[in-house]
Amino acid sequence: MQVVIIGNGIAGSAAAFSIRKYGADCRVMIISQENCPEYDPGALPYYLGGNVPRQTVFLKQLDDYRRAGIELILGRKALAINQEKREVLLAGGEIISYDRLVMATGGNQVVPPIRGLDRGGVFNCKILADADSLAAYGGKAAVVIGSGLIGIEAAEALKNKGYEVSLIELLDWILPRVFDREAATILAEELVARGIKVFTGEKVLSINGNGWVTGVTTDKREIPCDTVVLATGVVPASKLAAEAGIEVGKSRGIKVNEYLQTSGEGVYACGDCVETRDAFTGEQALYQLRHNALEQAEVVARNCMGLKSPYRGAWNFTRAHFFGTHAASLGKTLAGCQERDGVEVIEKKQEGSYCRLILQDGYLLGAQAVGRLADNLGLLLGAMWRRDNLHHLKAKWPLIQQLNSPYPWPYRLIGRYLDLW
Repeated sequence: MQVVIIGNGIAGSAAAFSIRKYGADCRVMIISQENCPEYDPGALPYYLGGNVPRQTVFLKQLDDYRRAGIELILGRKALAINQEKREVLLAGGEIISYDRLVMATGGNQVVPPIRGLDRGGVFNCKILADADSLAAYGGKAAVVIGSGLIGIEAAEALKNKGYEVSLIELLDWILPRVFDREAATILAEELVARGIKVFTGEKVLSINGNGWVTGVTTDKREIPCDTVVLATGVVPASKLAAEAGIEVGKSRGIKVNEYLQTSGEGVYACGDCVETRDAFTGEQALYQLRHNALEQAEVVARNCMGLKSPYRGAWNFTRAHFFGTHAASLGKTLAGCQERDGVEVIEKKQEGSYCRLILQDGYLLGAQAVGRLADNLGLLLGAMWRRDNLHHLKAKWPLIQQLNSPYPWPYRLIGRYLDLW
């Protein structure tokens, strides 16, 4: 059997090595548009900021693929999929046949309709080639457009390199997909304290300059700069699948069933290109996070090898760490619960830390924390998996806090988030 994987990111690489684990005799081939082995996208800001050398971003070396018997085709773009013939057409005309195909195409940078994107000094910051270009550029003043995790990390890295940095967010607070306004405000204040200018609720109209960037115009101000970084979000790279007739969901992610099989016969998908289900609510979800990519890759590998394995669903657990400030978000934000009835919010502030729990009928929908209260937020993830009713826990608090309590110690720490002590 021949298994072809399109994409050599976190999901694609993990799928390939897991397939080799379960199928020693099958042929495994990875097609990658990039020219390098697997690397960690999360390490790129540290490389960009000069905290680590370039070689430390790589998770695999070419010899790792050779030893595992995985064929790696680098620098070649997959142009089309012929489902009837079970073939993939590559740039240059080469055709690769498959028995099983894994779509691990990741995500594409959102390109906003801003005038002047073609100016010299405008960079993306999603892949290693982007980080290489930006690291080699000798700018002094940067505007980062977009305040998601990539934008925040890019702003920190450039500040560490000595740039003057301005961060612009179209919505009313930073990290709007991850945190509600209260937690985001604390994080924005930390950025400002470190010398980064933060502008929210502001729209970039144009990037100015005659050939090279000289500034940015928003609907509120002019900002002189010589560098612009686009961190305007990521959408699933599903075009290749859609053009092959494979079904795509409302989120633009590739639709899959509980075994992560697409609508195409023998075609599976994993990672940032996939629309799956929320493990806790059952809703259709697009959580482009490393842990989901790794879990999905393992499930895809097993199913490709005939080991029928259902996927329990994706889940949001996001950490943000910059300038020594630690924050985390779990599940839904309050902004993401607007259509739900009976939503309850519990907030706690303690010694410079902040926490918000979001409940419905006693069950946890989401949580956010900044500072020391973020350190043990994983305990609340356990509560979500167990379907703990926190109203019941609160009612039993006198028993939980007793010496020799029959309740395990994590429940005492959960009580801290419920502001019981």
